[in-house]
Amino acid sequence: MSKKSFSFQFVTFNDMVSALELIFSPSAASVILFTAAVKCGAQSYNRMKKEFGTKEEALRRLSELKRKENWGKLTFRNVDFANGSGKVIVADAFETVARKAEGRETSQPCCNFFRGFLTGFLSELFEKSVTVTEEKGVGKGDEHCEFIFR
Repeated sequence: MSKKSFSFQFVTFNDMVSALELIFSPSAASVILFTAAVKCGAQSYNRMKKEFGTKEEALRRLSELKRKENWGKLTFRNVDFANGSGKVIVADAFETVARKAEGRETSQPCCNFFRGFLTGFLSELFEKSVTVTEEKGVGKGDEHCEFIFR
């Protein structure tokens, strides 16, 4: 991992999302965030892949890294390494923290960037196209965010 980095506050991320929604539309902003993040997740995997020898280690390292970067607390469950499927539970996902800080509740899952990042990372890890869906989300009132991948 490169030591060069920058960060910005949750509110700034939320401001960026709001700007995208204003310029395009809420649904287009979701697509833009997701699509950009797929590339980010794939590139992240390719930068990190020398750091681990197994797929299990890759998921452990991803969880550690994203916790350190304050993206949230990732827990992988029921992972089928042969088929590339499973579940990711995320507590304190940065997208929902940003939304809640601004009082922006939604009835829909809203972790579009996170979902895209996982899609890119997991697709590279399993060497096939992986679909990630957000089944639960704090932004819509659930206890945590939950993603299913297959």
